[in-house]
Order: sequence, then structure tokens, then C-alpha cells
Amino acid sequence: MRLNNELVVFDLEATSNQENADERPQIQTNNFIIEIGAAFLDRELKLVDTFERLVRPEEPITPFITEITSITPAMCERQPLWKEIGPEFEVWVSRHCTNIKKVRLAAWGNYFDIPLLRRTYARYGLPFSFSGTCFDVKTLAMAWMALSGRSTDKLGVETVAAAMGIQPEGRYHRALTDAITEANILQRVFADLEGGFFAPGPPGKPHSHFRVERVT
Repeated sequence: MRLNNELVVFDLEATSNQENADERPQIQTNNFIIEIGAAFLDRELKLVDTFERLVRPEEPITPFITEITSITPAMCERQPLWKEIGPEFEVWVSRHCTNIKKVRLAAWGNYFDIPLLRRTYARYGLPFSFSGTCFDVKTLAMAWMALSGRSTDKLGVETVAAAMGIQPEGRYHRALTDAITEANILQRVFADLEGGFFAPGPPGKPHSHFRVERVT
């Protein structure tokens, strides 16, 4: 299997306003990026390189966010703003491709990471050099879960990774760990669907996977 474009699977951690710093906010506003992690995959979905940076936000990192991510205010206070990290990220991507516009971004649910990335570029007046076409890893994972006879409710990175037997290379809710895990999930989806199929087994049990191979 070979894609027409390289992929950058990325994950963001962000700040969130809240009225009471000791409670979970009713709405996570996701205002400023505090960490980015990314995995560059070639057209055969092989991992080429990774990128990881902490980012200094322009609003406080609350205890709620620290509890989720383990990222503290002290960890980010001396880090560059996104106006410096963004161009560095693009240089890293460009190092592994011939045309950054042809690279496809991929994220877990394009409702969070992609809009936040675009807003952040706009906030600092940076041109957005990537294509508008993005892969939604969560949607592809949902297809795999459904075809393999598993529940498609509450699909989180941890849930799907556990179903696939993928072990995280670090702590979940840290950007690079999540990005690499999402890349591994994407690799598994394409590997299982390429020339293979799922056959139902006993009721309530996951389906068995079979691969079709041509014999000459």
C-alpha cells in the first residue's frame, strides 16, 4: 500500500479558561498551544521522524490542565511562543518532503487540533503553509472498530490502542505520545484493510481478521 502524500500525524495540548481552577471547566476553550508532538510518515506509512516542543502560552496553565497533561506552568514559562515554534515545525516538515503543500496533516478528530492550529497561526500572523485536506485518524479508527465487531462508543486514543494491542511510548495526554500512538493506529488500520477482511465469530466477541494473499 502506498499513499500519494506523506502524512504528519500531530497532537496538541492546550490551555483552557475556567472560572474555578479546582474544577473541570464546563467548556474547554483551548486557547493557547502548550505542547505539540508530531510523527512524520512516508507514503508507505513508515515512521521517518518525530517532533516535540513545549510552547509558552499567553494565559495561565491551570491545575486542571496540569492534572490531565502533567505539564506545569514552570515547564513552559521559558519556552518560545508559537510564533517561533510554528516556523520551526514547518522547517522540520520540509526537511522530509519536497513540497510542504502536498503533505497531509492527520489528527485525532479534526474538530480540535486542526482548528486550534489554524487559529494559532492566525493569532501570530503566520501563513498556514499546509494543505486544507486532512486525515481524521479517529474516523478511520471507528471504521476499524466497527469492522472488527467492537464498540464504536467513546472512541479515545487509549481505547482504540488497547483494542489493537498498541502500547504507548510514554504518558497519554502528552503530545508526542499521543501522536505516535495515533500514527501506530493509522498504520494498523491500513495494514488490516489492505487485502484483508473481518469475519464474524461468536456473538459479542471481536471478529477475526483474515488476509487474502495471491498464490502464483
